[in-house]
Amino acid sequence: MSRSGFVLVEVTIAYVILVFALVALVPVFIIAIRAGANTEALQTATYLSNELMEEVRMRRWDERTPASGAHISAPSTLGRDGTESATDKRTFDDVDDFNGWTEGTPMDPVMRALPDFKAYRRSVAVAYVDSAMAASVPVTDYKMITVCTTTAKISPTCLSTMVTNR
Repeated sequence: MSRSGFVLVEVTIAYVILVFALVALVPVFIIAIRAGANTEALQTATYLSNELMEEVRMRRWDERTPASGAHISAPSTLGRDGTESATDKRTFDDVDDFNGWTEGTPMDPVMRALPDFKAYRRSVAVAYVDSAMAASVPVTDYKMITVCTTTAKISPTCLSTMVTNR
């Protein structure tokens, strides 16, 4: 056997080892691709939750909050009031009007659909903070706002914050 015969056998063995290594690594590549897609979906959901949270926070604390921001001693009922539309968030004037709000396709603050995000759904919950969470502070001084964004690729992404009447 000549020297070139040894080289051909060596190259063939090297190719076989390379093929086995690549076949073994294919699942790792697939997992990495899926993880990248999930990370992108998570970042988008977080952005969408944050955008709606800021939109809610731009409203007054309560229907009866005066322009000067004075303290209100009695709580109002959570949810929309008589003049606010269940289908148009532009009519909401305080944070608790968003309680129960959902968007099948996310919308911007002026109610234009965001078509690039059709796969996402957003919802808002507003509740008074109970005395167990607020220690000795009166219950009516804090509201908890929770905004969740969901899509098929990931579990719900939720952000929560408290706003106060002070």
